[in-house]
Amino acid sequence: MSKKPELKDLPGVGPKLEEKLKEAGIKTVLSMSRAKANKLAEKVDGLSENSAAKIIEAAQAMLPDAAPKKKAVKEKKPTKKAEPKSEKKVTPKKEKPKEAKEEKPKKKKAAPKKKPKYEAPLRVQNTDQRILKIAREKKKRKPSFDHELAHRWTRVRSSWRRPKGIDSATRQNRKGRVAMVSTGYRTPKAVRDLHPSLYIEVRVHKPSDLEELDPEVHAIRIASTVGFRKRQEIITAADAKLLRVLNPGRGEEVEEEDLFTDLELEVD
Repeated sequence: MSKKPELKDLPGVGPKLEEKLKEAGIKTVLSMSRAKANKLAEKVDGLSENSAAKIIEAAQAMLPDAAPKKKAVKEKKPTKKAEPKSEKKVTPKKEKPKEAKEEKPKKKKAAPKKKPKYEAPLRVQNTDQRILKIAREKKKRKPSFDHELAHRWTRVRSSWRRPKGIDSATRQNRKGRVAMVSTGYRTPKAVRDLHPSLYIEVRVHKPSDLEELDPEVHAIRIASTVGFRKRQEIITAADAKLLRVLNPGRGEEVEEEDLFTDLELEVD
């Protein structure tokens, strides 16, 4: 039996080139015959593309059966066009006369109900919402004005008193002291006398003060100096005009005789 050819049997392949080829992955003559010259030249250092092509040709000559065969291109046969089939005569079907259907009256879709538009009350329309927002923001930053010595002495009330001392640190607006009352803390004049419910507060002393007031805009506050009898007269006059009273106070006192008569009726 003849020996299998080795790489060193190829012309131009020495022991150094044989080692380089084995490092590149080509260990037999069969793998050399199936290699490509350009890729082999890239993998092996010092081997040009021409010399690689010569070595591959020599390997293919040593193994003629192992050379890659070119695939034979099959000739496509011309396909026959399908002949048109003979058309069958289709007899039209006789249509039956349709009975006239009674047309039902179409129901009209009900229009969607519109929500009633919300109308703001007159007191809200009369106030400028932008100025009202500014006033609310100023009230949030407004400090509580206390007496400068209320935190030190129990005998001193917390109600504000203007400091008058020459060396008063509060009067000099020094750091760490209570806030001084000043005009900068005031709210805008347009919304200054408004109640939180946006009614204009009006201080009342007698029933005749209610004559020119509007129940949609004004709300009354009874003065503290008004007596009980006149207070009841003002409340009845306000109810007649549908005016809102902000401080109605307690109701009429029940007399002692009426109380006892009610108790006697319950016992019976």
